[in-house]
Amino acid sequence: MKITKHKKTRKYMSFYINNFGFREPLLVLIDGSFCHAAYKIRLQIEEQLKKYFQCEVKPIVTACIITETDNLGPGFTGTSQLLKKFLVHRCGHEKRPLDGSACIKSMTKSCHYIVATQDRALQEWVREHPGIPLFYLHNASVPTLVQPSEAHRQAAAEGQKSRVGIRELDQQTIQKLKVKEGLVTPESTGGPKKKRKVKNPNPLSCKKSKKTKKGVEGKGTPSESKPPTVGEGGVVKKKSRKRIKLPKHVIEHLKAGSGGGAGAS
Repeated sequence: MKITKHKKTRKYMSFYINNFGFREPLLVLIDGSFCHAAYKIRLQIEEQLKKYFQCEVKPIVTACIITETDNLGPGFTGTSQLLKKFLVHRCGHEKRPLDGSACIKSMTKSCHYIVATQDRALQEWVREHPGIPLFYLHNASVPTLVQPSEAHRQAAAEGQKSRVGIRELDQQTIQKLKVKEGLVTPESTGGPKKKRKVKNPNPLSCKKSKKTKKGVEGKGTPSESKPPTVGEGGVVKKKSRKRIKLPKHVIEHLKAGSGGGAGAS
């Protein structure tokens, strides 16, 4: 039976160590109800805790818990003296002490404690709040670590998903790198498509072409007028006409005809 109990204890504490960051030495926060039950059966709390968890354990209390036990009257004097033997942690309520359960609730918000209590209301609160192991004396005599509740298991599963999964920001960065390297197209990223801005046309490409003057030659067929040629020094050269050379006998005949006509007159 002892071997089975130790296996369960290691299994439960491994759950809290792996999912909620518990480390040795384990800190056990003891309230007045647990200490009073242990005092009645003469249980050596620190010694039994070390045997039960089989590792280094530190039982601790707060000033609020001691003050609450002192105010319960003469019947709790021995319990109060037993509490004062443990390490007292600062809770921040020294000027205005709270009741033991309220002090424990505020302490477990920021630190990892195993809560040892016989208070049923506080036990239910611990079961509903993930990351807080519950320890109590079963039948007011048997030290028992409570199995993690469903709320604790759900919180652990969500924590594992967040640690293993990729953050949304990292996912966006990876997609941008893929697009940059050409591994995927921008359309396949699934993100909202950006509207293309209407750009003005290039003014150089829209330059008007020079109109050429068209004339009518012959039978009305258009012909392009050639620009005048420019010589050296910027002087415009006149277009030279082609001279038609006549044969010599035609020239002599024309001269003779013109001479004869003048004598006849």
